Amino acid sequence: MRGETIVCLSAANWEGMWARAQQFMSIFAGQGNRVLYVDPPITYLSPLKNPELRKQSHDRVRRVDDRIRVYSPPVLLPFGNIYRVVNRFNQRILAAGLKRVCRELGWRPTIYWTYLPNTVDLPLSRELLLVYDCADEHTAFPGLIKKETVADMERELFGRAGVTLTSAGELYHSKKDQAPDLLLAPNGADVPHFSKALQPELEVPSEIASLPRPVAGYVGAVSRWLDQELLAAAARTHPEWSLVLIGPVDTDVTVLKALPNIHLLGRKSYTTLPSYLKGLDLALIPFKINELTRGVNPVKLYEYLAAGKPVVSSDLPEVRPFQPAIAVYRNQPEFLKKMEEELAEDSPQKAAGRLRLAEENSWQARVAVIEEEIARKLGRKQGDGSFAS
Repeated sequence: MRGETIVCLSAANWEGMWARAQQFMSIFAGQGNRVLYVDPPITYLSPLKNPELRKQSHDRVRRVDDRIRVYSPPVLLPFGNIYRVVNRFNQRILAAGLKRVCRELGWRPTIYWTYLPNTVDLPLSRELLLVYDCADEHTAFPGLIKKETVADMERELFGRAGVTLTSAGELYHSKKDQAPDLLLAPNGADVPHFSKALQPELEVPSEIASLPRPVAGYVGAVSRWLDQELLAAAARTHPEWSLVLIGPVDTDVTVLKALPNIHLLGRKSYTTLPSYLKGLDLALIPFKINELTRGVNPVKLYEYLAAGKPVVSSDLPEVRPFQPAIAVYRNQPEFLKKMEEELAEDSPQKAAGRLRLAEENSWQARVAVIEEEIARKLGRKQGDGSFAS
C-alpha cells in the first residue's frame, strides 16, 4: 500500500506508550503513505483527574517526520459517551479541526482509521474508506460512559466501516455478528527493536543493574487492572527478589510502595525499553481477569518474547495459546510457583526459541494481512478526502 493519506483517530497519544496504533501508522508511513495521527481528545473535566493535562497544547499540529504529523484536537465537552447529542456536537468540532488541518497541510485523506466508537458521529464523506480497528472492549472501561450508548455507537461503526479489524480472539467472537467481514489481526512486536535486549554490548540502566537479583519486571501502565496484591505477595514471600514496574502510574499504588523490594521506575522512552528488558530475569503480565482484560491481546507479551525473556502471565485467553513457551498461572500459589520455575529453568536455548516465536508474530506480519483487505476495498472505493456537509 503506497500513496495513501491516512487519518488515524487513536485511543492513545503519539508520545504515550507505543502500541498498536503507533506501530501500524509508522509502518504505513515507511511504505510511502502519509499519516495524520490524531491524539485522543480530552474534555474540560479531564484535567480534574489528571492535572498534567492542563499543560498540554490543543488544536495544534506537530511534525514527526516527512510523512507523519500529529494533531492535538480542541478540548471537547464531557459526557459524550453518555449522551449521543453531546457526542455529535463534539465530533463536528473535531471534524472542523481536521478539515482545517488537512487544508493547511495540502493533504487529501483517502483512509480514516479509527480506534474510537464515538467517531461514528464524525461527519465524513461516504466516499472515504473507513477502517475500524477494535482493540478493546470499550463498554468495559470505567469512567463517564453509559454502556448502552457506547455499544450502540460501536454497532453503527461496525456497520459503516469498509474494513473492520480486531486484535483479540475474544473480541472477534463477541463482535463478529456485527461485522461479518471482521478480520482478526492480533498485536505483535517490533522484533528488530526489542531483540536488542539479546545483544551483549547493550548496557543495562543503573537503576536496574544495581538491584539484588533475580529481577522480575512488568512493562506497561500501572493501572487498576494490574493485580497489586499478587505482586505484593510475591515480594513478601521472596524478600531477596527485586520486582520492578516500568510505566506510568494512574492508580493508587500504596500497597506496592510499602514494600522495599518493589521499585516503581516510571515511564521510560520507547527507545530505551530494550535496555530495561535486558536487565530483567523474568517478565510478568500480572493482570486481573475481568470483562476488560479478557479482550486484551497484550503487546508486552510479544515484546517480552522478542527480548528473549521468560514470561509468567495470568490466565488471559489471548495468552493461553503461547503455552508452553510462556507460563500461565490461575491463582496466587501458582503465580509464585511459576515464577520460581521459570527463573530456575531459563536457558539461552529457550531465549532463542522465544525470539523465533516473536518473529512469527511481528507487526510487519500483521500489516501484510491487513493490507490485502484494504487493497481489495480501495480497488472500488477511493475517497476524495472531503467531509460531508
